[in-house]
Amino acid sequence: MDFISITYPAFLLSAVVIYYRIPKNKQWISLLVFSILFYLSFSLKAWVFFFLSAGICYLYGVKGGRSKRGLIVSVFLILLLLVALKLTASELAWVGDGIKRFHIWLPIGISFYSLQMIAYMTDVYRGKYEPEPSFFKHLLFFLFFPQILQGPIPRFERLSPQLFGSHEFDERNLCCGFYLILWGAFQKMVIADRCNIVVNSIFDRYMSYQGAFFLIAGLLYSLQLYTDFAGCVYIALGSAKLFGIHLDPNFNTPYFSVGIRDFWRRWHMSLSSFLRDYVYIPLGGNRKGTLCKYRNILFTFIVSGLWHGLGTHFLVWGLLHGCYQVLEQMLSGVFGCLSKVTGITKEKGLGRVFLILVTDFFVMIAWIFFRAKSTSQAVYMTVHMFDRFNPWIFFDGELEALGISRYEWGLLILCVLLLILVGYFHEKGIRISKRFLEQPVILRFAVLLLFMMLIAITGIYGPGYDSAQFIYGGF
Repeated sequence: MDFISITYPAFLLSAVVIYYRIPKNKQWISLLVFSILFYLSFSLKAWVFFFLSAGICYLYGVKGGRSKRGLIVSVFLILLLLVALKLTASELAWVGDGIKRFHIWLPIGISFYSLQMIAYMTDVYRGKYEPEPSFFKHLLFFLFFPQILQGPIPRFERLSPQLFGSHEFDERNLCCGFYLILWGAFQKMVIADRCNIVVNSIFDRYMSYQGAFFLIAGLLYSLQLYTDFAGCVYIALGSAKLFGIHLDPNFNTPYFSVGIRDFWRRWHMSLSSFLRDYVYIPLGGNRKGTLCKYRNILFTFIVSGLWHGLGTHFLVWGLLHGCYQVLEQMLSGVFGCLSKVTGITKEKGLGRVFLILVTDFFVMIAWIFFRAKSTSQAVYMTVHMFDRFNPWIFFDGELEALGISRYEWGLLILCVLLLILVGYFHEKGIRISKRFLEQPVILRFAVLLLFMMLIAITGIYGPGYDSAQFIYGGF
């Protein structure tokens, strides 16, 4: 039962109705029941591995307490389970339908809840909060169905009071939740799935293309990955909002970043904060000199790459971002001098636009390694992106042979302009969702209805079409 499925809306509405109809002190129990049902809808057998990880985490909390040895053993066991399952999936991916048979054993969201458990146990060890004594409440924290698929990765001290507390029905939460869900569905079904057709056409037959085709593939994959992942997160945020629960945002207009360091403050924010608090800072952060700081940055991004997957192209992707950050910090003095001489700054004007474009270009190059099936493919595509000048493909109809029509290309361009406009408003501190909630009730529901019609008309679906799975659902 994925977020983009016929059954999910009925499941979600049933959960919301029951949540507000039962006694308030039992609301958390209904969330647990529906979260278990949601998890089991993917696989009955995968429950074994989730239960094993959750059991290790719970036992450490109630028995291990402040034991450093217990923490090390518990973290090792959870990571061992994560790596073993990922290695098995990686090996079976090479043997036909083996991965399909193994999929029933592979827990959904395993990479996300594993980090969540590690953060929980580490914070208990540090004395940040007392461990949760109830196993079932402990289970709900990790299993809460809106965030189990792809995050955001929550912190116990922020989410648990909301999960275990009571909530009154609020029509504003209902409107805001539906708005976020539809905005996420729009990004996924109208933009990401449309980009997916072109991206697959080029990446799967990359030896047949040259030059600008690879630039198009890189740009559209950057767009696809963002709208796919952000779309899922918005649906998660909206689903939680229907229960009066606020999940932390995971994105802050990342393609408006003016540097790689700025990009990682805006992209997958819950993962970035986890890596900072539980990898980078424990390694020493920037407290032990410049060289150690650079080493810690590189190691942290290697961990990030391996968390996404065990292929060498993921490792290279992580190293690229680590090297980007190191070079950016090493050259910060040079950039400062150039800014003083030229008067061009990153705060406003053409200087800011230029830095945004440069940042997005280097991020796009790294995304090619992220998407490619091997490092050699990514290198081939990156090198051959520049060795042939063929801009005529934008005008001679060759783009239509990539799987979408001229009308759909036009629609895609309009969607990109809409994303840029929304991002611009966001950068200026204008929150569209806040303005939306300030409108009369009738107008709000009219907007939601029009939004649903827009998705129905322009979304990618229909007979014979299998909507692409959320990209981060595979991690």
